[in-house]
Amino acid sequence: MTLIKATHPGFILLVVILCSLVIIIPVSAVKSVEQSLDETLTRGGRFTATITGLPNTSYYVWLPRTFSMTGKPYDQPPVIADYTMGVAKDPVGGPYPIGSYKYNNGNGRTISDDIAPSTPEMSNTQYYALVTTNTAGVAIVEFQTSINTGLRSYSVKVENQQSIDRDNLQVQIQVFSRKPPATQQVITQVVTVTSTPEPTTAPTPLPETTIPQTTTPIPTMVPTETTRPRMPLESGLCLTALGMVVIIVTRR
Repeated sequence: MTLIKATHPGFILLVVILCSLVIIIPVSAVKSVEQSLDETLTRGGRFTATITGLPNTSYYVWLPRTFSMTGKPYDQPPVIADYTMGVAKDPVGGPYPIGSYKYNNGNGRTISDDIAPSTPEMSNTQYYALVTTNTAGVAIVEFQTSINTGLRSYSVKVENQQSIDRDNLQVQIQVFSRKPPATQQVITQVVTVTSTPEPTTAPTPLPETTIPQTTTPIPTMVPTETTRPRMPLESGLCLTALGMVVIIVTRR
């Protein structure tokens, strides 16, 4: 068996080739995406960060470079909404495993070092979270603002330590401005009574009023006796006397 000496030209050439391959082949880096907000966000509004990455994968989400803010009223970053599906936060009183994550290219800095500090008014655990995507690789994180939010530009950063640079990771920001107060409307409320009402006595019906019908009676023909006009007594006596004269004359 022939051994190749370290000073052999072939050995030196092999070392040079290996070193060249190490230099040419890039080392996979941690996948990190940062997305800035536009200028339409106002105090009292909200915005969402839609994360599209690997299915069922956890990603760190925070507002980078907000460590210069005081965290006091009127100088607070937007906060991540609570009770959002797939979103986990560190407890207010610790421990802080999420905030202790050392992000990529941060020179050893953690998420807690990159955000505003905690104050009696607001805990800085509201400024970052660990979100897990669904089976489709999508997760939505909602940020809320208030009158205490500082007036400055913001961006959202998403990173996964296991996600390498060639993985498909996207962040889309959608801003929802504060809505004006709704116009007062009169609402008619329909109340349904479920209890049984007490029986009530039915009102006594009023007696029917008989309205007399006005009818025109049909005239009946009542037979009347024909009365002859009576002659005066004097005229009767004259006639009687005349009759007697006539009888006497005829007998002669």
